[in-house]
Amino acid sequence: MRRNLKNLFVLGGLLLGTSLYAQEKTVTGTVTDSDGLPVADAVVKTTSGKEAYTDENGVFSIEAKQGDLVTVEAMGLPTQTFSVGAGSEYKVTLKASDTVELEGAVVTALGITREKKSLGYASQEVKGDVISAARGSNPLNSLSGNVAGLSISNNSGNLGGSTRIVLRGLRSITGENRPLIVIDGIPMSNNNVNGSGASSGSGGRDYGDGAFDMNPDDVESINVLKGGPASALYGSRGANGVIMITTKKGKKGRDEITINTGVSFDQVAISPKLQKSYGGGSKDTFSTITVDGKQYNIVEYQMDESWGPKYNGQMVLHWNAFNPEDPTNYMVAREWKSPEHDVDSFYNTGITYTNSAAFSKSYENTNAKLAISNVNQSGIIPNSTLKRTTVNVGIDNKFGEKFQVSGDMNYVRTDGFNRPEFGYGDNSVIQKFYQWGQRSLDFAALKNYKNSKGEQLSWNRTAWNNATPLYSDNPYWIINENTSDDRRDRFYGNVKLRYDILPGLYATGAVYGDHYNLQIQERVAVGSQATSGYSLYTRQFTEMNYEGRLNYEKKWTDFSVNAFAGVNRRHETRSNVNAATSGGLVVPNLYSLSNSMASPTVSNYRSKKRVNSVFAGASFGFYDIFYLDVTARNDWSSTLPEANNSYFYPSVSGAFVFSNLIKQDWLTFGKIRGGWSRVANDTDPFNLIDTYANSTFTGTTNLGDPYYLLPLAKANKNLKPEMVDSWEVGLEMQFFKNRFGFDVTYYQQKTNDLIVQNTTPAETGFTAKWYNAGVMENKGIEAMVKITPIQTEEFSWDFAWNFAKNDNKIVELYGDLQSITLAQAPFKAGVYAMLGSKYGQIRGTDFIYDDQGNKVVGANGLYLSSGVKNLGSVLPDYNMGFRNTFTYKGVSLSALVDVQKGGKYFALTNMWGMYSGMLEETAANGVRENGVISQGVTGSVKSNGDGTYTVTNTAENTKVVDASSYFGNYYSGPTSQNVFDSDYIKLREVTLSYTFPKKWAGPFSNVVVSAFGRNLATWGLDNKNFDPEVATGGSGNVQGLEGGSLPSTRSFGMNLKLQF
Repeated sequence: MRRNLKNLFVLGGLLLGTSLYAQEKTVTGTVTDSDGLPVADAVVKTTSGKEAYTDENGVFSIEAKQGDLVTVEAMGLPTQTFSVGAGSEYKVTLKASDTVELEGAVVTALGITREKKSLGYASQEVKGDVISAARGSNPLNSLSGNVAGLSISNNSGNLGGSTRIVLRGLRSITGENRPLIVIDGIPMSNNNVNGSGASSGSGGRDYGDGAFDMNPDDVESINVLKGGPASALYGSRGANGVIMITTKKGKKGRDEITINTGVSFDQVAISPKLQKSYGGGSKDTFSTITVDGKQYNIVEYQMDESWGPKYNGQMVLHWNAFNPEDPTNYMVAREWKSPEHDVDSFYNTGITYTNSAAFSKSYENTNAKLAISNVNQSGIIPNSTLKRTTVNVGIDNKFGEKFQVSGDMNYVRTDGFNRPEFGYGDNSVIQKFYQWGQRSLDFAALKNYKNSKGEQLSWNRTAWNNATPLYSDNPYWIINENTSDDRRDRFYGNVKLRYDILPGLYATGAVYGDHYNLQIQERVAVGSQATSGYSLYTRQFTEMNYEGRLNYEKKWTDFSVNAFAGVNRRHETRSNVNAATSGGLVVPNLYSLSNSMASPTVSNYRSKKRVNSVFAGASFGFYDIFYLDVTARNDWSSTLPEANNSYFYPSVSGAFVFSNLIKQDWLTFGKIRGGWSRVANDTDPFNLIDTYANSTFTGTTNLGDPYYLLPLAKANKNLKPEMVDSWEVGLEMQFFKNRFGFDVTYYQQKTNDLIVQNTTPAETGFTAKWYNAGVMENKGIEAMVKITPIQTEEFSWDFAWNFAKNDNKIVELYGDLQSITLAQAPFKAGVYAMLGSKYGQIRGTDFIYDDQGNKVVGANGLYLSSGVKNLGSVLPDYNMGFRNTFTYKGVSLSALVDVQKGGKYFALTNMWGMYSGMLEETAANGVRENGVISQGVTGSVKSNGDGTYTVTNTAENTKVVDASSYFGNYYSGPTSQNVFDSDYIKLREVTLSYTFPKKWAGPFSNVVVSAFGRNLATWGLDNKNFDPEVATGGSGNVQGLEGGSLPSTRSFGMNLKLQF
């Protein structure tokens, strides 16, 4: 410990050891736009606080030191930054760009601005113009396909649903794998409250995550710090990388108003294809009944399968023929045919209205900004809505030449109503549409879902003369009666102070806060197939960070130093309350815990966590050629053992800018870089000490004395954080005045002391125990290429490509442990961490093959199943994206294609949809009339005891089986029939915008009209019924299990932007 502190103080001593006065000089330059025209009234600002403005010819003059970063900003144009070198004259072009130039400045860890050319690690910045152009409600989704090594997936059909973000692969088995999100220095909670059933496919609602609480129009830039060397300054929360979001601020000398108003439409893009030839039932004939002396054909209403009679115009009493209040249909036989209003008619076109306004005001020493936005969204599922209102206030004030105070405050209210349930759950309409149902249902008739007494009218009657739902509720009953609502109020903000002590030496202090309250109510109405009930969930979360830092910056002719040292205290509080009725509701439509038939169940949770930290770093530059960056941080965490709660997180990185040695016209920039770091994943509260809960079993009360229960998972007082050692090397090059460039990175990461929950024998009194029990390795390559094939005064074509491949392996587990269960699907499959294999293995049974690769068929004519084995990892082999951008005068057209190759997912909907005769394949090519022959061979099968089989006496299978038996084997046969590749090629985004010329803009300084589309087309699917991204039911570690997911959607819309 003493050695660690000594290292920190040595680094911190650099702040004071070289405090020589820096010589200022007059820097002049000219600012032009992309057309070469001068830009007047642009703000020119140095890192030392000096400001100036360009004249009508675009000329500026400002006092600055060598090594200062100078930022140039102008209304309606992108911001550019340059570093003051030995020269005194500069030309600045404010040209739109998807990413910053290699020699620009970027925001790095702890909000420190650095020259990009000096960085010894990989980072990638995306400008806010790219984020806002896509007009997505969650700005992080717009990063998909734009950043190498960043994997983003979400089911676009979920209303405001969670987004899964993984950067350079997974580093933990059961811990956090999402990168830290930091907005203006504020570490943000990105947790979601989805139940485990939502991610495993068992059923649930997706209430989204914290990433939704951002207004895309407020984003200035997003910088992705990819590896450990980039994020080591965040210590025990930097293991998974960091996404740094910088928001727009008020600008000195600029008063402006920006208004955005837009609308977008969501439509179902990919959904399972259903057969249209056979109706509900289990046999190909109707039963008959006699009522008032008249005989009728009736349907097997109690069956939730579609192996019934073929449509042939027969007259039959449909499910709604028994309601006396409906004289049009009461005891009226109607034609047996494919419904005119099928499942597709159930879905709505989702509509999103987005409006925002930002007001900036500048005074002599004060800049202020107020931004307000509103999103009003309806989903593809009827009666589902989502509203979000955000308010941002920012103030920056200078008190004299040395003291500056700034602050940002954000308030976000999110109101969701009836976010649809998905998965294998009672209130999942998707389960009823594609897994278990009758294909003869007309959805126009289903809209009459209750009678005058409020009783449900379900197609799934227990019998023709018994209207009680047997298995399934009417889908319109589900969406109108079994509803939910959620409300999240969130405040986050910061207050920052800066005091300039000496030239180049300054002190900063900051307070960062993030707080939200979340309340969720869920209802099941009396008369539903499931037991009626009411549930209430509340969540509160608060995180406060208090930080102080001393900074020193200086540049001589051939040497520069940028050093800092600081302290941080993080305090985090969580509290949850879960309450639900038991045994049903006494009074219908009264949703209150006091209306519980039995005693309601109530549980609560509260935790506090504190992390104290000291950190320091120093960056050295030599001749603008060699750069060395050293950082160190020490954390003391309250969730680790008191005697062993101190951990040291160092990093070192370097860069060699060889283009400054090779003076060639064709070489614009060249850099070799490399870095090493150690970061960590901390453990959660209450994993060290066993705690007792005062609770009751469901439906019971404390009879006499109350009792206390231990948790099922035993705590471990010796837990350590998961340590991640990583290193990377990279090469960046730009040619022909930045017309062609590339960036390639190779990295390796090793996580030691993986925190896992391992099962224990029942005689211990626990089902599991927490351990540090494993080692995981990640290695991969990232590449980016940027080309400008054509560039003239009026037209340009830019092409950008990125690629990322990650290899992951579990190399060690505790003792003789071979696997760790991550999640179980409702049936047939699960996701596991397997020793010696890639993370996230889907396990289940496979086909048995002979030595020629033929599938083996049993005597019954159906495929045989192997023992349980690995069927593939949920992680992809590689991802890549490429964007083409064309600009001509004021017109800009951009298209992004996103590609994923490899990975697997398990589709429960495919399994049950085949089993129940719902999907298109179950009635194609005459299979119901002629039967099916399983393509393969028969033979004698012998297990070799090691998971392999010997097959002898083979012969081609010729046995014909009926369709219901063949497709029923999708459940009883090999699991691998329902496991598919996660490959896709997506036209992820297309944007078209037109910026009006000044002479047409009228009273406005800038007018932009744009149209956009997202997820417009998809190719290369292994199963045409499913978008692989729908196997994402949350943002946690469990992925790849589709249990009844909402269809993916495509979106298109338009936007108008006005500035004045």
